[in-house]
Amino acid sequence: MTSSARLDARRILVVDDQDSIRDILRTALKEAGAEVLEAASGAEAIEIATREAPDLILLDIAMPGMNGWQVLEALRSVSETANIPVALETSSGDFPSYDQARRHGVSAFISKPFRLADVVETCRRILGGARPLLGQEAREPPAPSVQVRDLQDRLLAVGLLVDADAGGAQIDLDAALGQGQQVVLTVIRADGPERHPAEVRWVSGDGRRFVHGLKFKK
Repeated sequence: MTSSARLDARRILVVDDQDSIRDILRTALKEAGAEVLEAASGAEAIEIATREAPDLILLDIAMPGMNGWQVLEALRSVSETANIPVALETSSGDFPSYDQARRHGVSAFISKPFRLADVVETCRRILGGARPLLGQEAREPPAPSVQVRDLQDRLLAVGLLVDADAGGAQIDLDAALGQGQQVVLTVIRADGPERHPAEVRWVSGDGRRFVHGLKFKK
C-alpha cells in the first residue's frame, strides 16, 4: 500500500448484510491503517454511527429490512450523523439513482465487484474532502511552514514552502535574505522537521512577501 493511499487513524463504518463483503472490506481498510467498525443491518448501522461518530460510512444499498436509502434518510435526519460522509456500495442490479444520491449528499459510489485498491483510494479522497458524486475535489493540504536560520542557528525569517525537489526549494518568507547567503532551511512537515543546508540563489518580492530560490548543499 503506497503512503498516498493510507487511511491511518481514520474510523470507517462498513455496513453490509453479507459477512463475506464485510470481511473483504475490513481486511483492505485495516491494511491501509483504518480502524474499521461493522454493522450487518441498517438499524445496527444507525446505532453505531450515532454512538461512535465514524469519519466515513461505506453503506450497501441492497439490504433486507432497512435498505441503504432508508438508512441514509435516518442518518441525515439527526444532527449527530447528518454530516458523516457516505459512500454507497452498488452492483449492476441496484440501478442507483444519481439524483436521489445527490439529494442525500452521497459522496461516491463504490461498485461491486470491488477493486480493493480503488475502494481504499476512494475512501482516502473522501476523507481528504473530495465528493466525487457532487463534483467536489479534495481540499489542498496546507503548505508546510518553513524557518530559515543562519549558520550560527539564529532565526532569520519564517514563511511557507512553495515548491521543493531533491536539489532545492522555493520559499515565501516575511523578510528578504541576501543572494548568495548560506542558510539552513527547516521545513515543518506532519511527520517531522526536515533540515537542509542551502544557498540563496535568487530573491523576488513586493516589499511585504519575498519568494526565494534556494539550492541545497550536500
